[in-house]
Amino acid sequence: MKLTKKTIENEDVYFENGVKKYAHSIDSDGYEYWKKYDKNNNLIHYKDSEGFESWREYDKNNNEIHSKDSDGYEYWREFDKNNNQIHYKNSDGYETWSDENPNNIEVEVDIQPFTFNTEE
Repeated sequence: MKLTKKTIENEDVYFENGVKKYAHSIDSDGYEYWKKYDKNNNLIHYKDSEGFESWREYDKNNNEIHSKDSDGYEYWREFDKNNNQIHYKNSDGYETWSDENPNNIEVEVDIQPFTFNTEE
């Protein structure tokens, strides 16, 4: 594998056959991070010098559908055939759905967890 390195705005970016594969940067305070990209230029892995990491997944249309990080936070997203986000859910219990009304304006419906009380 032959990589080509270019420095873009204080970030070293590595390309393979013209496709971005990796990036790396160190700021003046010593904070450092690394990024990895898929063949469609989507960020799939991030790691920094403080130990934080995140991973991302994409669908065939390059919509980000899942993300998870080293702190335990995670979210999922679903898209319709026109690549509009129609569903979002995270590991904190938040979930929202988007409905299209007749005027084609997206309306978000917030679905909150609840407890069903069977006692009278």
